[in-house]
Amino acid sequence: MGDPINVLRGLRDDSRARDEELRAGFKQLESHLTEASAGLGISGRSDNCSLERYGDDEDIYGYLFFEDIGLHVAWRSTEDDLVDSSDERSDPKFEIQSLEKCKAVWLRALAAPHLLRSLINSITEAVRASVEANNAAVRALAATVNLPTRSLEKALVDVAQKLSFGVVLEDWKDAQAALGVDAADAATRACRLLETLCKHILQKRNQAMPTDQSIQKLFKAAVRSIQLSPDQQSSEDLRVVASGMFATVQGIGALRMHAGTAHGSAADRHDITFSEARLAVNSAGVLATFLMESLLAGD
Repeated sequence: MGDPINVLRGLRDDSRARDEELRAGFKQLESHLTEASAGLGISGRSDNCSLERYGDDEDIYGYLFFEDIGLHVAWRSTEDDLVDSSDERSDPKFEIQSLEKCKAVWLRALAAPHLLRSLINSITEAVRASVEANNAAVRALAATVNLPTRSLEKALVDVAQKLSFGVVLEDWKDAQAALGVDAADAATRACRLLETLCKHILQKRNQAMPTDQSIQKLFKAAVRSIQLSPDQQSSEDLRVVASGMFATVQGIGALRMHAGTAHGSAADRHDITFSEARLAVNSAGVLATFLMESLLAGD
C-alpha cells in the first residue's frame, strides 16, 4: 500500500488537471458561440442550477449566460433570497462572475448536458428571432422591388406548421441546438429528424409502417407514398435527383451508425467534426423541406 500522503497528492494533482480541462472546455464553448453568433448582438442563458452547498441548508445557485462580452456566470444565494424576501422587486439581482474566477465546483455543476443544451436553445431562439426580424425586412424590400426570397429555416418551419408536424419541427430545432454542443449527437438527431418525418408521411398517407424501421426502409416507403422514388420519375434527370436523395439518406444513416450517439462506439470510431455534423443536419433539413412540400402539394 502506498504512502497515504502521496496518494492524496496524486489525487489532488489529478483533480487540478481535470479542473483545467473543464475550464479549457468552457473557453472552447465560448469561442464557438462567439464565432457562430458574430455580429448578431444576441444573448442567451441556461436554466438555473445549484452551484454549491454551504452551511446547514444554504445554497448558491445561478446560470450560464452569453452575450457580446463572452460567457459568464450569474449567481446569488438562498441567503440573498431571504434578505430580499421583504423587497417587492420582481427580479432578483444576480452577481456576475467570469469563468476564470469561478470555482471548479461551479463549473462542474454548469457542465451538465441539460444546462448546456438549455443555453444553446436560448441562444438559438434569440438568433431565430433576429433572423426572422431580418427576413421580415427582406420580405418587405423584396415586395417593393418584386424579388423572390427563400431560406432553409423559414421554408422548413413554414411547411411543417402547415402540415401540423410539430414533432418534426422540434426534431429540427433539437438537431440545430446540438450543433453547438455535441457534433456526434447532432448527426444522430439529423437522422432522427428524417425518421420522424418519414413516419409522419406514412401516417398522413395511411400507409403501413415497414417491418424494418431503419432509416433506409422508412425513407423508401415514405418517398414511394408521395411518388418520389427513382422508378416513379418521368425523366432520367429526375431519376438521378431521386437516387441522390437515397444516397444522402444512406450517408446520414451511416454517420449516425458509426459516429453518432445512438449506438455503442467501436475501437475505430470516426470522431465527427462540427462541419460534418452541420452538413448532415442541413442536408436532412433540405430533404425534409422538399418531402413536406411535395406531400403538401399532393394533398
